[in-house]
Amino acid sequence: MGMGEPLANERHTFGALERLTDPDAMGLGDRHVTVSTVGLVPGIRRLGERFPQVGLAVSLHAATDELRNELVPVNRLWPLGELEDAVAAWYERAHRRPSIEWAMIDRTNDADEQAERLVPIALRLHAHVNLIPLNPTPGWPSRPSPPRRIAGFVRVLEDAGVTVTVRDTRGRGIEAACGQLHAELAERERIPAT
Repeated sequence: MGMGEPLANERHTFGALERLTDPDAMGLGDRHVTVSTVGLVPGIRRLGERFPQVGLAVSLHAATDELRNELVPVNRLWPLGELEDAVAAWYERAHRRPSIEWAMIDRTNDADEQAERLVPIALRLHAHVNLIPLNPTPGWPSRPSPPRRIAGFVRVLEDAGVTVTVRDTRGRGIEAACGQLHAELAERERIPAT
């Protein structure tokens, strides 16, 4: 997670999984490793076949194809229905609860309507929903959802029986949270040194 889309680089990702879970190498138990993906459906299917006990986290960020096409362009290749089918097949093989990752973006995907549309997806997939307040990033116009809006989103999910947590963001104050450090370094490279 955090180093690009792992299922776009299956050979190396699966090689790393083999090494991480090999008792004679790193020796981590399969159930202590999770692959996080934006939803490359063929890769999710192969992950379930090769590593049925490795965890799965899917960055969903939207509960409609229209919004997800904007936020997660790979959705145009594998829309929500196909993604749900792949995660459901993974669940049947793994008998483990997948995680749905959802970056909370102010006035973009944080309305009750999106939460209400997420409910049946999460319930069908037996998923845990992990809400992640967006980290403000230089050069990116989107803002994180305010705490009151996040609490409302949580309430809709919990009232429907969905297990949900809000991720505690660390490093934001020193611009070292997810997405911030890279943005700062990229900005520095554009500014000529004097």
